[in-house]
Amino acid sequence: MTETDDDQRLPPDTEPGTGGVGEGLMAERDWKRLVDQLKNGACTPLLGAGAFRPGFPAPAARDDPPDMAAPADRYGDAHPADQWWLASVLGRGPAAVRQRVVDDVRAAAPPDFGVQTEPHALLARLPLPVYLTTNYDGYLAAALRQAGRNPRSAVCPWYVGAERGAQEPDEFAEAFPNTQEPAVLHLYGSVEEPRSMVVTEEDHVELLLALAREQAVGRPIIPPAIRPALTSRPMLFLGHDPRDWSFRLLFHGLMRTAAAIEPRRRAVLQVDPLGFGDDQGERARRYLTSYFQRWNIAVFWGGLDEFCSALAARLGWT
Repeated sequence: MTETDDDQRLPPDTEPGTGGVGEGLMAERDWKRLVDQLKNGACTPLLGAGAFRPGFPAPAARDDPPDMAAPADRYGDAHPADQWWLASVLGRGPAAVRQRVVDDVRAAAPPDFGVQTEPHALLARLPLPVYLTTNYDGYLAAALRQAGRNPRSAVCPWYVGAERGAQEPDEFAEAFPNTQEPAVLHLYGSVEEPRSMVVTEEDHVELLLALAREQAVGRPIIPPAIRPALTSRPMLFLGHDPRDWSFRLLFHGLMRTAAAIEPRRRAVLQVDPLGFGDDQGERARRYLTSYFQRWNIAVFWGGLDEFCSALAARLGWT
């Protein structure tokens, strides 16, 4: 039996060598594979809002009573327990909400990149040529520069006016990206170009449609120089909530973009169990493990800090 066959047959939490408490219940061979890929620069991370979300209310547990007061004065009437609390903004225009988010991101103190297990700092130390993020901030690029590298950032040109405002794919040099000059692609836009920010529900739909039709119209929103990072390398999803529609739309769009990849375990998804509830946690873990296994994705069931600490230890950094 090949390793791929075995991966398909057994869910990670039933394999020999499965990690226990503090190891995110991820199989030992999945850890080894991920560490080897990261050391060799053969992996593409996609960093989500769980890494750092300045100015935004933390998502509440689903069983908590809605607290309408906290975000209402800044982001409309949606409350943080709503998966679309920002994407389905009520009572305010998209431009006003974007500007609020821009102001909050720019006013927030950056993470401490001197902490080696801080997510941005940890990723910046790895010899990876491409980094993807759904966050609007510039922390990945800042962490890379602090690590002595020369990143180049771009946003997906999905929005109206992108032809005039976005960095065009053909501006990337043929030799770019590489480990010394890595690419940082903001899939949901950047505060540097507020029009590029995917904020409303309509924005999410437009982005998904742009991903679906990019080949048909001959104007890719994923730069050609970056596309191999999606189609030929495993991915590492960090800081995402699999229940969030914004992640689910993006995930399925990216997975279909990479559908031609050979069948093998090609990704690791970190899932924070907070918010699932004690009585639902085990069932949720087993369901998500089984569901994502169909995509050859191993699930790490634990917080982002826990994942980064475990990864740093396996890399020999702690």
